[in-house]
Amino acid sequence: MAETGSLMKASERLHVAQPALSVHLANLEAELGTTLVTRSNRGVELTPDGQFLYERAVALLKDHQNTLAALKDRSRRPSGMVSIGLTSAMPSLIAPELYRAVSAEMPDVSLYLVDASTSALYEWLLEGRIDMVTCFNLADTAELETAPLYQEAYYLVGRPDPTITGDQIEFDDIIDLPLAIPSASTTLRKAMDDAAERRGLRVTPKIQTESAQALKALALAGDCFAILPRACVHEEMSKGTLHGRRLINPDLRGIVSLVNLTSRPLGPAQLAVREIVKAITRRFTDYADADQASATVIRTTPTSPFPQVTTRRRSSLRAA
Repeated sequence: MAETGSLMKASERLHVAQPALSVHLANLEAELGTTLVTRSNRGVELTPDGQFLYERAVALLKDHQNTLAALKDRSRRPSGMVSIGLTSAMPSLIAPELYRAVSAEMPDVSLYLVDASTSALYEWLLEGRIDMVTCFNLADTAELETAPLYQEAYYLVGRPDPTITGDQIEFDDIIDLPLAIPSASTTLRKAMDDAAERRGLRVTPKIQTESAQALKALALAGDCFAILPRACVHEEMSKGTLHGRRLINPDLRGIVSLVNLTSRPLGPAQLAVREIVKAITRRFTDYADADQASATVIRTTPTSPFPQVTTRRRSSLRAA
């Protein structure tokens, strides 16, 4: 009635008979103890109390509609915790940018990041302890959904030496160097061992580890050379604190992928975070060399992170 100015027009808009609407209005006025409208030849007009009630009613209806819309938006908006396992070099590369993007785009999502070796991350993924993980050169299997992120070359890195020139080194020439390399459980090490075996050679590192930070520290110390992906040492190479030479013949490369279990499909929050990770890591392709056609990429499945050791049983002591 307030919007139409007529009891008859109001009844038509509400699809209610005019006598029934008059009864509803009379009952409301009786309940409130006040007159809400005045009738005249010009139609109906709101009294001050009627105007007050109308404005409050409009505000309540708008609040009701906004609440329903917010609830529907909340059900569609990603929320909850998303857990991501990152190989040990990646947190420093993507964590700040990932935090900012998720905070800005998905305020109801919290992140849980863990860094570990590929083999440990792969094991945790299979156990269902983590939503998704990054892996190098992971073999495609039916139980995994794989989203490739970027491809990069492996480098022999060490402290700058004026006697060493060039930005490439033959694979055969690294065999006799003091090496710090990933352990035998990693896909990179398996690719190196395979390349050496096909040449009748053997890789014998001075130290092996699954920690990219440890490999970088060893190279910076100058006691040995480390084998690492370019992205891991991009900053140090740019500053000149480390010198890197790309491995060639074969041209070993790593394909970094974000992986989750097909048996545990990602929800809206996980899918949204995965897209952010993919967007952030696109810039890592800038670290890679343009010529990737001749690259050797050996895909495999990570194994136990612990080296095989031979245990000896202590013979039992007999009482004298």
